[in-house]
Amino acid sequence: MDKSSAVLFDYSKAAGLLKKSFVKDRVIQLFQQNSLSEIWALIFKTPAPLVPEVMLAKEIEKQALSNFLKQYEFFLKQFDNPSVILKNQFRVYEIENLEEIIDALCSAEKELPELIDLHGHSVLKTEKWPDIAKITEGTEYQWINRIPDIHDQQKISFKLDLQLVQETWKAIQQCKGENKLAHEKLFLDEYVIKNIIWALRLSIFYGMTKEQVIENLFYVGEKASKNDPLAGPAIKVLSFNPEKYSEWEKWEFRKYLNPHIDGDTWKVDPSWIEKSSMLDQEKHAYAIFHQYSMEDVALVAWFKIKVYELSCIRTAVEALRLNVGSQEAMSILGINSLE
Repeated sequence: MDKSSAVLFDYSKAAGLLKKSFVKDRVIQLFQQNSLSEIWALIFKTPAPLVPEVMLAKEIEKQALSNFLKQYEFFLKQFDNPSVILKNQFRVYEIENLEEIIDALCSAEKELPELIDLHGHSVLKTEKWPDIAKITEGTEYQWINRIPDIHDQQKISFKLDLQLVQETWKAIQQCKGENKLAHEKLFLDEYVIKNIIWALRLSIFYGMTKEQVIENLFYVGEKASKNDPLAGPAIKVLSFNPEKYSEWEKWEFRKYLNPHIDGDTWKVDPSWIEKSSMLDQEKHAYAIFHQYSMEDVALVAWFKIKVYELSCIRTAVEALRLNVGSQEAMSILGINSLE
């Protein structure tokens, strides 16, 4: 189909799928189940397979991800020529696969590791295992042409993520009008906060200097600078004293801060910022999905909502496995109560 017809067709299907998804009010159902078998039955509407609990937990996550990616692949098939932005949503998982391959090679494993099925949307030539140069040959990852030192894996992961971030931003800049603004909103909602959280963790937990932290930030301009849309907000927080609330109380994202009580010691908590921002990102994605039903940004918003659903499923599964209370588990997702 042409773009307009494909978007209209996909939007109607996507809206129907969201009504059945475990997000918004329905997310509570995941945390009301008493066993992994009940979670399986709730999500997939079939009896759970008779396997050990550890395997069942893994199968729930695997099946949920597989179903989600199949649905998204169906949406892309409706386009004569889906945009780079739409296709790049799959690349998050392709990078995850490539990292698994690199890790296996660094560990001298003999067999190709289990990878996420991307339903034909992967450029990696996994049949060439274990030759990493041939696996990545002719792709945007061909700069990975040898088995790296195990200590360089983190650097490679960062470079892979940065490459995707920059390519997606470049594609967004080719969009027009309100569609472009909506794509930018979704993109910045995700990556500005990710950068801020990462900057704080590197600074607080790893004791990195400001210069060292900046070298590890995402950016979309020529370099990570205070004027960059992604790096700028993260660089700004590096100038705040992490133990002085008065320097944070006028911060643009102050609503995500861990609570402060006068007279008590306080220190900014990156994990609190992460969980506090999750619900807002979901709400923003929902708003964009409903507001831009005639644009392909609605499908990206749908993808973001479903990624959040996967986080909810994973958290509910782990809570049961580890005997964590429902309330505590939901707080990890920024959800305050079961009411």
